[in-house]
Amino acid sequence: MSESSTYPPAYPFEAIFLFNRERISRELLYTEFEAILDGFIPLPDLAGTSVKAVYVKVGGRLAVTGAVFFLVDFDEKGMVDRRWNVPLQQLVEAAGTGPDMGAGAIRLACYSQCPIAWHQKNLWDPIMLAGSNSFIAIRDAVKANRLGFVVKPEPAADRSSRDAIAPHKHLSQEHLAREQAALEQRLHDYYTAELKKQVELLTQEQGLHVATLITQNQEKLHALQQEHQRRLVAYQQKLQQLAQENKELLERNQQLKNTLDTQAAKVEGMREYFSHKLKAAQQGESSQIQLLHENYALELDAKIRAATAELREMLDMREVELFYRHQNESTLKEEIVQLKYDNQQLLKNSGDQLLGRLVKAGVNLVAFLPGLGEVAIPLDDIGIYLENPNGYAANKVGVNEPVYLSWLAHHQQPCCNAVDARGKVCGRGIQIIETPLEFHPGESDRCAQHQTVVLERAVGDRG
Repeated sequence: MSESSTYPPAYPFEAIFLFNRERISRELLYTEFEAILDGFIPLPDLAGTSVKAVYVKVGGRLAVTGAVFFLVDFDEKGMVDRRWNVPLQQLVEAAGTGPDMGAGAIRLACYSQCPIAWHQKNLWDPIMLAGSNSFIAIRDAVKANRLGFVVKPEPAADRSSRDAIAPHKHLSQEHLAREQAALEQRLHDYYTAELKKQVELLTQEQGLHVATLITQNQEKLHALQQEHQRRLVAYQQKLQQLAQENKELLERNQQLKNTLDTQAAKVEGMREYFSHKLKAAQQGESSQIQLLHENYALELDAKIRAATAELREMLDMREVELFYRHQNESTLKEEIVQLKYDNQQLLKNSGDQLLGRLVKAGVNLVAFLPGLGEVAIPLDDIGIYLENPNGYAANKVGVNEPVYLSWLAHHQQPCCNAVDARGKVCGRGIQIIETPLEFHPGESDRCAQHQTVVLERAVGDRG
């Protein structure tokens, strides 16, 4: 057979599609994209942006056979970031299966289905909504063939001889019945296999859809958790600031009280001074004595009233400020409690609908807990587990959290933790205690020598 009459190879075409707001904004041949990567062709309109793109492999009948959904960053000059290094062709060759886009299940690599784990952060998930579907947009763009792919016509299949499939007139009725039964059985087997293939493709597509939805919900949940954490930290900082101001006000109030005591002592000294002066003047005329006494009383009373009024006004102002500080402090504490409760409810209910559907479908949420192995986590315990995985594991294994954390440190690095008089850790290797219930801090994490020392000390203390 001549070269011009052969069927085109499986992957004759490669293209790059750039997306903008879930729509294809630009179509490039793979060779053009390589020129952009090499720095020969800048894209000024994409300067300083991160763009969603898709590497597409197209078969001979303009049917997509492979796709990699990747991210590409451009610098301020419109050049691709020099640190960008995503092996698109390697990813598509090692990728899992995706939906049928006209030539059977495609090879698909995306964020939720990445064959090379360390490249996952450079990928993104396709949109699979009813009104916005990335696969449909790619299929339509390929069929439109704006890149000008040269498509070779598919060779016509050899037709079987009509005499081979048409019954001969001289055949008996029994022979015709057997032929018809065999034909019906072949048709049944063919359509059964096709139906099974379609069901498998739909199952894979729905699995990909569920994986992308779980990833999107996890990103939303992470963003909400970060926002709650930021607000909680802000309120805690505000509470600390108010507590510091309250402390300063209390210190200022104490200073004012000390000043009042000092003023009272001065007034008492002035009283003694004028009393002594009055006694010295008693030898004079009685009218002069009376005048001095009245002046003394008026002056003393005016000074006492002025000092008392000033100090009382300052104390009243401080008491009002302290009252408002206490009010704000109580309000902030209530808001912090509410935020913690909202965070727990968010952790518990953020994915109830999707997780509930997964649980009803028979999907178990399993986590690996040191000391227990793989443990199925009930839907109601997800919030508790996410808030404190170690506390959850300690509760499940039957010990308190400090003991569990000590066992975990021992299990990760089984060595003697005894400290000598100089503060040096022994560090000698010891046997691993496999379960937290058999672990006793201060004994299980000691070598034989230091266990003997501990026992001798204990016996001595009892004696």
